[in-house]
Amino acid sequence: MRRIVSKLLAFIVAVLPPALAPAADRPAWQCLTVAETRQLIADRRLGDPFALMQAQSISAHAEPINARLCREQEDLVYEISLLRRDGRVMRIYLDAATGQPHAGHKER
Repeated sequence: MRRIVSKLLAFIVAVLPPALAPAADRPAWQCLTVAETRQLIADRRLGDPFALMQAQSISAHAEPINARLCREQEDLVYEISLLRRDGRVMRIYLDAATGQPHAGHKER
């Protein structure tokens, strides 16, 4: 019984502090929900994610998979996922307002 209690306490001590960490310690990268994305596109007149994804797909000779709007501190960034011909997924990060490559990220 003591073993179970001590293991449980060790688990709680390991897991609880990161969950209670202040917002400043959490990663600044956060992807938004579909509803939030639609709202921000309408409010801020951001670039059309599907048009940007299609353009990137053509230039990279890859199949479009997904486009997500993410927030990095004050910047709004589209994370575009493409499937290359060799089967690997590549991610391209574009500034949501301009459609240009985001300075803080490189292709992965």
